[in-house]
Amino acid sequence: MPIPLTDTLLTGSRAGGGLRCRRKHCAGLTFVEVMLTAVILSVGLVALYRSFFIAADVVRHLTNRLYAINLLENRITLIERNFRSLKDFDIGPMTEEVLVDNNPVRFQYQVQLRPVGNLLTVFQLDLTLSWEERGRARNIARSAYFSGVTSLEKGGAK
Repeated sequence: MPIPLTDTLLTGSRAGGGLRCRRKHCAGLTFVEVMLTAVILSVGLVALYRSFFIAADVVRHLTNRLYAINLLENRITLIERNFRSLKDFDIGPMTEEVLVDNNPVRFQYQVQLRPVGNLLTVFQLDLTLSWEERGRARNIARSAYFSGVTSLEKGGAK
């Protein structure tokens, strides 16, 4: 007996496996299959949603870090300029609040300036900048060395 053409098109095979179909009634997916598919899709969407927020946190941290590096370099330049001129040795405020992507971030400086060894013309500056980010303390540090104070050299040449 030949297999009807409609059964071959609906099942995809002549052996009768897969979707069973009769003339007026086709069997669909079971409830368990639908629920399993929904669970798998939900887990995938939750993982994708979580990775989006992790990426946003990383971008926020890197943006704050770039601002901190820029603030450190500017402060080192200011301290070096004031130190070399010996006019008014001001290291600036120890706390600075900056708007980073329309969010205020409070940066706090820690400064340490000391002579290197027995040399009185070479100084080491250690500058640390700290801030808080999502309840975690972050910091970045830089060191610089200064030598050749211009005001002392000019005063000694007279």
